[in-house]
Amino acid sequence: MDKRDYLVKTFSRTKRKDYENYILTAIWHKLNNMDLKPVSQQYVKRQNGSHALMDLYFPQLHIGIEVDEAHHKGNVEEDKLRMDDIISAVSEESINDFLCLRIDATEPIEGINERINEVVSIIEKRASKTNLVWKTYEEELNDLKNQDYLSIYDDISFRYLKDIANTVFGENYKGLQQVFIKITDKRRLWCPKLSIVENGEIESVAAGWLNILAKDWSYIDESHIDKDTVKERSVNYLEEIEAGIERVVFAKYKDNLGFNRYQFVGVFKSIGISPDNEDFVRYRSIDDKVKIIK
Repeated sequence: MDKRDYLVKTFSRTKRKDYENYILTAIWHKLNNMDLKPVSQQYVKRQNGSHALMDLYFPQLHIGIEVDEAHHKGNVEEDKLRMDDIISAVSEESINDFLCLRIDATEPIEGINERINEVVSIIEKRASKTNLVWKTYEEELNDLKNQDYLSIYDDISFRYLKDIANTVFGENYKGLQQVFIKITDKRRLWCPKLSIVENGEIESVAAGWLNILAKDWSYIDESHIDKDTVKERSVNYLEEIEAGIERVVFAKYKDNLGFNRYQFVGVFKSIGISPDNEDFVRYRSIDDKVKIIK
């Protein structure tokens, strides 16, 4: 989508939150910089492992804004986080200059406006020292092709499976529907839709497959609701281990605007049956980056 549609959709997410809507749109209009990209409702993984919700985030500047209302929750309860939020969360640990700016919405209007001006001034100061370019998706892919590696910390996600195969692995697909394909003799591209865990129960959202990503991305447990398929997997995983197969994993999720995306979460290798559940096969993370094939 173009900038106009993106901005309208982004700020429409705050329209039912009166104070937040007033503050965030005021900041955006005072900045008046169309090279600065805003992201609404961005989750951030804190260095202590907890998650917080930035009401507005500027990825080019690594600045997040939290509007503190009377009912504001601060850090998000872990059991309320969707898996999509965990996947798309920005890692505070990987950003040296991450800055969180808070605005107290319970102050009188004069105090709120004064704080808005302070926040705008801080953002403008950092923006003046940054080469701001709001890139299109196609430009992001082209830039990635020129990198040596794709890291889990890179600020990019993919819209389509073919974009992953073509950009990262040097393929030339016109379209691609398979979520598990052979890249080399030792590597497979795996793009799973992760399972939902509700009230301690695991629900499949991908044709019966159960894929659970650890919150720290250290492992993925895989199973299936069909017991015969589980038995078949108990044989296949041994073949993967013997062959030394690695899975380069891009997890499917919905971004903050509701569009499907694929996020690189690491390179994984089977270590056998999960110690947490014998019906699952565990894949342990062995690398947080993958070499880009030119």
